[in-house]
Amino acid sequence: MVPPDPQPEDATGAPELVEPAAVIDSEIDDLEPLSFGRRTARVLAVGVMVCIAALWVYTLWGPTKKTPPGLLADATWAVQAQAICTDAAAELDVLPPAYTAADAPARADVIMTASESLRTMLRRLGASAPAADASNDGRMINEWLTDWQIYMGDRDRYVAALEADPSARFYVTEKVKGQQITKPIDFFAKYNDMPNCVTPGDLG
Repeated sequence: MVPPDPQPEDATGAPELVEPAAVIDSEIDDLEPLSFGRRTARVLAVGVMVCIAALWVYTLWGPTKKTPPGLLADATWAVQAQAICTDAAAELDVLPPAYTAADAPARADVIMTASESLRTMLRRLGASAPAADASNDGRMINEWLTDWQIYMGDRDRYVAALEADPSARFYVTEKVKGQQITKPIDFFAKYNDMPNCVTPGDLG
């Protein structure tokens, strides 16, 4: 039997502990300075985390929230407008949808009756609206009412077209290229909690 290798002893005669080579190499690696690439990667990682934290802080506790475009700063008029539009909507609800009319003359009659209710609504809205130059709310409200008047003109032209051509179609003016004027009308109404002030769907 081959005797085991003697263990090295320290000055006191006790066996000396020998660390594995892998542990020693690891400690040496930890003591070595980082390379330029590794230092840069750590700096970038820390920078990204700081930016993300700053973004959340700005989002949650940033500057005073601004009024989004199209939203009235004072909702008082919108409450009044919703009540006025609700009256008109009730009058339109008792009418049959124009697109269900038996023929073109009957369709034109229904449209004209509905349009009269809408014009009364617009007169009441205009009378209660602030002046266009009084505030930003006044400017937006009056622009919205102007869009409504343009839409009413489209309805009138459709009635005239039906008299000449029973198969005439209803066309809506574009506010901007590719966007019918009904879109900003309805957006403004819904955005300011005036759901009954959207354009009616009586024409299909």
